[in-house]
Amino acid sequence: MNFKTILLGTAAATLIAGVANAKDFTGSLFLPSKGEILSSTSLGYERQNEKYGWHNEYEDFVATEELTYGVTDNFAIYGRISNNFDFARLTDREYNNDHNFAYALGAKYNHNFGKILTQVGAEYYTMQAASWWGHKWMDSEWTKAVEVEAQVGYDMGHGTTPYIKATASSLIDTRDRDMDYSVFAGVHQTLLCGKMSADAGVRYEFTTDRNAAADEDWGWWFDQNNANNWYLQAEVNYFVTDNVAVGVFGDYFLHGSRSKYVDYDYTAGVNLKVLF
Repeated sequence: MNFKTILLGTAAATLIAGVANAKDFTGSLFLPSKGEILSSTSLGYERQNEKYGWHNEYEDFVATEELTYGVTDNFAIYGRISNNFDFARLTDREYNNDHNFAYALGAKYNHNFGKILTQVGAEYYTMQAASWWGHKWMDSEWTKAVEVEAQVGYDMGHGTTPYIKATASSLIDTRDRDMDYSVFAGVHQTLLCGKMSADAGVRYEFTTDRNAAADEDWGWWFDQNNANNWYLQAEVNYFVTDNVAVGVFGDYFLHGSRSKYVDYDYTAGVNLKVLF
């Protein structure tokens, strides 16, 4: 059974409905209530194999911690820190060291119109690119970006919430301001009377960076205007207690501008979510 088959099975599992008996804090539209804190810790592994190029295998291993604080019942702020490691056998050793940190600060606001659920948010992201890849390769000390997002979902009852999430992001403080867009359409489902939850759907990504449509080694040879790609994405969580959930997540590249250069591309990981 390959990784793509596992993701497809997870997508099918979201059709099995359950009735929740506790707060489901694993969904994308969830925000902690006033005074609550949601901690989300994850370890993720990405592997990509390209059809051409002298170095056609790429691996990345990243740890992430995000804390979200409920300022009110509908408004929350969050901070996130992640580290991309440079381990042997788990990465392709492309970084300058094992301390490759990235930081993000953001805010989200929820507003419901009956069964229609909405969320908007904004984020500031930064990382010291010169530390990641070495000062002799990078002209700028810090990379800075902003992202805005919007979500719309519909509460169908019985723990079923189909939703759409859209994001747009771009670098700032630089001349190279390519835009990156992402749209995810999926279903969040509570399972087994609230003991589990599943989230599955399809993600579409579009960027105005023409080199992203080509092979990473030889992308500058190709005259690509834009890149658009499709991914299958899924997540499953198990509620250990009413306020602790452990889960697995992943995505798999399906098709797009990179199809002619990419043999396969997937991400897999584990997470721990705790609501205080």
